[in-house]
Amino acid sequence: MIKQILLEGFNKNISNSALIKGQRVLKNDLVREINVNVDKDYIKISSDVVSESLLSEYSCKLEIDNTTKEVIGTHCSCLEFEKNEFLKDNYCCKHLIATFYTFLQNIDEDAELRNKITNNLKENKVKSSKDNGEDLLSVLIGDTGKDKLKFEITINKNNWSSKLQVEFKIGLKSRSNKMYIIKDINQFLIALYNRVPIKYGKEFSFDIKTQCFSYEDKRLIKFINNIKNLEQHDRNFRRSQDKLIDGKFLTLPDMMVKEFLYIVKKNRIFLGDGFFYRILESEVIEEDIPIPLSLKSQKDAIVLEAASGMPETLTQNEDVFLYGTSIYIPSVEQCERLAPYLKIFKATNKISFNKNKESKVLNELIPSIQKVTSDFSLSKEIRNKVVIAPVNFKFYFDRDKDIALLFKVSYEGHEFNYFEEYKGKIIYRDTSKEHEVFGLLKSLGFEEINGKLYFLRDDEDAFKFFKYEVEKLQRYGEVFYSERFKGIKDINKSDFKGEVRKGKFNYFEFEFNISDISEEETAKILRSFRDNLKYYKLENGEFLDLEEASIKEALTLMDNLLLEEELVNNRINVPMNKGAYLEDYLDEKGLRFIQSCDEIKELKDRLGNLEGKTFQLPHGLQAKLREYQKEGYNWLRTLDYLNFGGILSDEMGLGKTLQTITLLLSKSNSKTLIVAPTSLIYNWKSEFKKFAPSMKIGISNGNKEEREVLIKNYENYDVILTTYNLLRRDIELYNMEFDYCILDEAQNIKNQTSLSAKSVKDIKAKNRFALTGTPIENSLMELWSIFDFIMPGYLYNEKKFTTRYYRRLEEGPEILEELNRLVKPFILRRYKKNVIQELPDKIEKRLLVPLSDEQKVIYETYANYVKDLIQKKVEDFEFTKSKIEILSYITKLRQICLDPSVTMDNYLGTSGKIDALIELLEQSVGEGHKILVFSQFTSVLKNIGRILREKNFMFSYLDGAVSSINRMKMVEEFNNGENTVFLVSLKAGGTGLNLTSADVVIHFDPWWNPAVEDQATDRAHRIGQKHVVEVIKLIASGTIEEKIVELQDSKRELISKILGDDLGVGAFINSLDEDEILNLFSYSN
Repeated sequence: MIKQILLEGFNKNISNSALIKGQRVLKNDLVREINVNVDKDYIKISSDVVSESLLSEYSCKLEIDNTTKEVIGTHCSCLEFEKNEFLKDNYCCKHLIATFYTFLQNIDEDAELRNKITNNLKENKVKSSKDNGEDLLSVLIGDTGKDKLKFEITINKNNWSSKLQVEFKIGLKSRSNKMYIIKDINQFLIALYNRVPIKYGKEFSFDIKTQCFSYEDKRLIKFINNIKNLEQHDRNFRRSQDKLIDGKFLTLPDMMVKEFLYIVKKNRIFLGDGFFYRILESEVIEEDIPIPLSLKSQKDAIVLEAASGMPETLTQNEDVFLYGTSIYIPSVEQCERLAPYLKIFKATNKISFNKNKESKVLNELIPSIQKVTSDFSLSKEIRNKVVIAPVNFKFYFDRDKDIALLFKVSYEGHEFNYFEEYKGKIIYRDTSKEHEVFGLLKSLGFEEINGKLYFLRDDEDAFKFFKYEVEKLQRYGEVFYSERFKGIKDINKSDFKGEVRKGKFNYFEFEFNISDISEEETAKILRSFRDNLKYYKLENGEFLDLEEASIKEALTLMDNLLLEEELVNNRINVPMNKGAYLEDYLDEKGLRFIQSCDEIKELKDRLGNLEGKTFQLPHGLQAKLREYQKEGYNWLRTLDYLNFGGILSDEMGLGKTLQTITLLLSKSNSKTLIVAPTSLIYNWKSEFKKFAPSMKIGISNGNKEEREVLIKNYENYDVILTTYNLLRRDIELYNMEFDYCILDEAQNIKNQTSLSAKSVKDIKAKNRFALTGTPIENSLMELWSIFDFIMPGYLYNEKKFTTRYYRRLEEGPEILEELNRLVKPFILRRYKKNVIQELPDKIEKRLLVPLSDEQKVIYETYANYVKDLIQKKVEDFEFTKSKIEILSYITKLRQICLDPSVTMDNYLGTSGKIDALIELLEQSVGEGHKILVFSQFTSVLKNIGRILREKNFMFSYLDGAVSSINRMKMVEEFNNGENTVFLVSLKAGGTGLNLTSADVVIHFDPWWNPAVEDQATDRAHRIGQKHVVEVIKLIASGTIEEKIVELQDSKRELISKILGDDLGVGAFINSLDEDEILNLFSYSN
């Protein structure tokens, strides 16, 4: 209990955000020294607290009044305290909060300290009313296994003051017929609070130690205690001569009657003195009072009668009533409407009205009465004179210059203009409902002019009204349109006509029309659709809904087939490379109103059916192609025959290089430029020598003079190999036209603004192909950049592609479906699991590794420190522009997961992950395996290498500093059995290497893009591998590495929708929101 009291006193002025920060300091165990001195008057606490950055130490002092247990003095040497100490009394920074909670922990652990504080509490009996209430509730907690008690309530009415006085009986639930009067309420509360028994009869004693109350009765006790405190501390009640609690009676203040009744409504309630001649049982009803009222016509008068009388008011507020023997708590509305009737019926049960005022009485009185009670009857004579029926509404739309609406109401066939007075029968008008509908019309934009409503807003609002809001009116009644009214034009597929035919050169001609709409207006409609407008207003005043399915499908097709030019004469020249897309779209959308031609169907079939096409393999090919490689070769030949470019996107290890060499060998006398990463050009030369030794290969990789000579004499070679870096430098020398330009690892041009992308797109070539296992790593714009190389303009220009697809990804799956339809014919992607049945299995597993104890402290401290910094940037609206800074924090946190010594010069502890890695390596090598170890961080790899050297492991090491020639040599030596472990930088060795002698792949740290990890794994799991490959991903448990894995899993969907595979998305830092980034820094043991 003492801790609870101290907490209450301390937490009074502490905000939730400050409390969270203080708890974080506490959790990180940064309170180093704490001293506590307790005397009769004060509790004095001092401490030294280390900063979350571990770079500073702060001195803290805290003083607590030992009587009230409230903080009376604070001080900390931190900057945060200095800034705030004069703004708020007894301000507590996070260091002081952590100090206080450490003090609370010490109370649990130090019995002498606990006794000092507790004894002082017993000596000081002064308590606030809040303390009493909370302590009282604490007494009432812990009821399992106890005898259940219950209360009975008797409500009396003081005839002098009209106040309600309550008596209470108590007893056991199990003996419902034996209840005992609580003769002294104050005595009962004292006994309850002090947990002492009271004897109420021979057979019953109240003892809270062995008995318990229901939840509702606990609320009742708290209510009684509040009344007691009110009497003691509120001067208005202290001055009153009447006590609120007097012996067995509790007097209810008017303002607390309703609250009391809500609490006791489930108890047995009796009405005692001041109500009836004897005690009667009652009940509390939270409903409107069903007061029977009748209206009758007599000879000279109309009589309103309350035969059963009116309810009796129990409070001055007139919000609680006695009707019959029941206590009613009606709605606020009934209370307000009932007030005048209570005054009128005070002395009599009947009220008469002069008959010559019959019309006024019937028109005004009936609606008023029906709002007071649901039990209302009319005599037959009166009923024949009035119409009481539900209201119906009718909306008549017309159009001249503006939209006009005649708004009519109807009661049992009596129909009239809402704005005019009805001259027939007396109608009880449902004014509430009428006003509701009129208010709706005004909110929709209608204004009343001379008894009619007019829509005076612009066309956009008019369109929205007819598309979305008219149905709201239909819920209230019937909607009618005049013949000249023009709303939204109804268009369906039968209104479209179209035809596709073979055009001139390499084009198809697509011609179409929409019934009743001119060619000029069709062009304007398409322009509106391109501008993302939701409607088009036709010349005749009708609206065309551009989001309606049939219209949207047709306009989407037109827009996708047009490049930048405007629509002319309802004709579009469709490039041949979009023919397959056109035919596919017509099939999928069921647009059979557009007639296709045989040539376009043949084109689609040719691109889609790889098995049915065969081109003769070239003479001189020194390789036996697998079936899927033949299909890939045929696909490349088909695209080449049609003058289309393409992306060969097979999974790593399926032989993209071999399929490409086969294509080039088949095109004798052609000139080809192949651009590849520096690490791969000698691999290309080796593959040409192996599979097509007759081809002349030139490598542009020497000094500038050597490169100039080679490029100038390009006609002496069948293929020139160069790198992305050298192409940028030599671009001015490439002024010739090649037959083919081929990019290997084409993701190198994913950034469309990079010099590499611009350089390769400047190369003149009759046809272009791209090879990449990851056409999309991070965003759709990377795919656009590659297509902009293979077929410029096919995916439009950058601006249009961005607007049409990239920025609309969140709108729905149809956006990606549309893009997939466009790119599918020109991307060939196969997986090893689907095409190579004899390739050994790949077994993947994630191994969660705990951080070492020293590593854990550093990780958690730094993570919390950075999280605090980022939270501040969020609060200061600096989050968006701090992404690069945040990335540096993330990188450092990842390095701490791997090996803290790469970020801290004096770190002497161990690394949980390196320990786990060494154990894995020792086990794997002992079992005869060869292992690849990948990491993004070369500094970590070098530390691992140092440890392996100390432990006499035979290993190879490859990073970006190794030359291309030495790379090939190291790979050959490893494959020939020289070493058992190969440490490889993910960036330098993740692509282009054949390391099939290894059968264990260890990813030491996860990368944002799992596709990059998969490429690295495929160094071993590829054609030529004879063993099952085990892939182990080491993950630091509870750290940012687990969060990265979660992101890998959650962000995979994008590329799957485009390419139809399960490839993951890449670096997501720029796409993560504040919560996702903050979550990266959370740590769980």
